Amino acid sequence: MKKKFKILIASLLLTTFILYTLSFIQTEQKVYQSFIHDDVLNKSESTQTFNYNDFIPPSSTSTEQESILYYGRVLKYYYANSIKVKDTDIDELELFFADFSDADKAFAIQNLLSSTINISIYGSSSDAEFFAESFSKWLNTPDEQKNKSWEITNNFFIEILPDILKQAGVLKYTQEKIVDIVNKKIDTESLVTYDTTLINLPSDPVDLKYGSTSLQNFAKNYWKGIGQNDAGALNYISKQFSSQNYSALEKAYSVVKNWMYDSYTPASSESIASFNAFNTNTYSSFDELDNELLDISQANDKVSRLPFKKIYDNLEATYLLKTPKSSNDFEQWTYADTQNLKELTLFLYNMLFSLISNETWVENLLTGFIVSPDSPLKSNDENVMGYTSTSSSNQGAEYSYIVLTGISLTYKEFNSQYTMGFWSSPAKFNTLIHEFGHALDAFGSKPNSARSNNYKKDIHYWEMYSGNIFGDYIPTSDFTFEFWKDPSSTIIIGAIGIVSVVSITYLSLNYKSRKKNEEKEKD
Repeated sequence: MKKKFKILIASLLLTTFILYTLSFIQTEQKVYQSFIHDDVLNKSESTQTFNYNDFIPPSSTSTEQESILYYGRVLKYYYANSIKVKDTDIDELELFFADFSDADKAFAIQNLLSSTINISIYGSSSDAEFFAESFSKWLNTPDEQKNKSWEITNNFFIEILPDILKQAGVLKYTQEKIVDIVNKKIDTESLVTYDTTLINLPSDPVDLKYGSTSLQNFAKNYWKGIGQNDAGALNYISKQFSSQNYSALEKAYSVVKNWMYDSYTPASSESIASFNAFNTNTYSSFDELDNELLDISQANDKVSRLPFKKIYDNLEATYLLKTPKSSNDFEQWTYADTQNLKELTLFLYNMLFSLISNETWVENLLTGFIVSPDSPLKSNDENVMGYTSTSSSNQGAEYSYIVLTGISLTYKEFNSQYTMGFWSSPAKFNTLIHEFGHALDAFGSKPNSARSNNYKKDIHYWEMYSGNIFGDYIPTSDFTFEFWKDPSSTIIIGAIGIVSVVSITYLSLNYKSRKKNEEKEKD
């Protein structure tokens, strides 16, 4: 009898444990069903014929992310129509890509042109990374390094993007209107163009402070990579195609190596002035912004999802004592760094408002912001400096949150990643701006209902990141609240109840049996 009872108890306990575990698996699935920008792979529609300067939509059979993060594809279309290139260069490239589908051939050329304007090896890997790197180039490039490429990018962000952002929705619903908006700019006489036909540097070249002493050496390193194992932009571009025909793209080097002279042409003073004037300065101080974000992002657990000041101050207190360094690219933290980071965050949000023109939508752009002392970040490769995760439905993006490793904020200006052409901006805190670029990209596909909701009740810190974080948050989940909301909790409670009833009954009967035996012994 005792043996059978023990088996029953063990079975019930095992059932309870399995159901309990499944409840957490379901919660985790909600997180992993969202997508992280690094996973985006872009394929062009192979059943249609395109020219390199057409808008080339992502394939209808490709990943869901492409209909959510598509601003990079729109920007490439704009770039392809803002560049002067020889017909003979295009003909030669088409011969190299003869084995590609017509759409892939056009898209490969469009990527080569775009990666000439926006110099970023990492940005060459996908539409999503391309947009994030372009956003960082636009927002975070010092005046001294603002060149013709920056001017063209600036025109896109201040003259085109605000109208595009108003469309709200996945690409299949917004494409026609967006392309029309871009076309209106392309057809104007004020369109600034990048000239790939130049054969000499301008008379007053911008000092971009790249690692190589000559443009020819830098172009070789940028397109082909430095050393035997280091991949350049051509290799990264090849990852965007199902064929991944790197050998064909490698041949393209003979053409593209001569395209970069106009990168050294300074941006016009008018374009820099237009950039400065674009800032509406809606938020007057960092503290005002921080208080607003703290208030709107606090959920039932009384924990704010956007505690920028607490994060930055905690990071300062930690890194002033000792800043983790892994190479010469990182530098010791100072009080000035904290102040500059706060000012950059204020500037970032003010520029986001200038783009979006809706305070609620700007403040809901992020559902969570986390900086971790972990390096590497938990469950990530050691080279990952940060990531943006976006949850979506078939209607578009819902919410995004950012996770950074603190080390990413200690990169010094003009670090080796920039000087080799891997990143587009030489400025400090480039990783922060890059990740916000992903969040802005996702915002574009949000329906207006999602833009008005900050989803603060839908996801907890422990769902965003399970490792260590800067700030005063203690990672103890609001288990009771979440538990009662879960439908499987009824089953779990029932199982626990059965175990409890059976256990109490057994103990009671066992107690009575022992009492009877004791009485018999006394008799």
